[in-house]
Amino acid sequence: MKKMMNMKYFYSAVIALISVIGINSLANAQAIPAAKIAVVDNRLIVTTAAVAVDINRQVAQIQAEMQTELQTKGNALRAEEESLKGQSAIMPQEAYNQKAQEFQQKAVEYQREVQIKRQQLEIAIANANAEIERALKPILQKVLQDTGATILIEKGFVLEQAPGLDVTTRVIEQLDLAMPSTTVALPEVPEAAAAPVAAPAN
Repeated sequence: MKKMMNMKYFYSAVIALISVIGINSLANAQAIPAAKIAVVDNRLIVTTAAVAVDINRQVAQIQAEMQTELQTKGNALRAEEESLKGQSAIMPQEAYNQKAQEFQQKAVEYQREVQIKRQQLEIAIANANAEIERALKPILQKVLQDTGATILIEKGFVLEQAPGLDVTTRVIEQLDLAMPSTTVALPEVPEAAAAPVAAPAN
């Protein structure tokens, strides 16, 4: 609520300042082109454009493959842990400590692998989205040129609008032609990140 009040006062101050400047500078004012606004719905673009649908499909597939791989390794680790616990009473203490240390190392490496895969996917998604942004830039500029609009506004910031201002469909159609798909590629794992991590000392 405090932030909203601060923004309200800010806008009021800006409006007042513009009014003062307008009055004081009326004699020297230069003509400013009238703004013509077009509205674009980014949410609709990232959910319905062909390339966005393609990216979502690839991400879902990668996530499923990662989950299957990590779940298999996690199940194997849990089974090994249960087996090790069962041997604690019959195995010599020194041998058990060695086995426990080896298992701890495997557990650390597993957690590190989970973290690396999550980071890989995040980077891959960011790179794919960046490709869309690069493809969208000339499309949005062309829409401005074709419609004669001077400003594009995200629909989420618009409270009310007159019919005919929304150019989202036009943008999606041109994006589908220019970039119907792209590849979601997992980045290579740096050697430092892929190297085994030493288990903490007991």
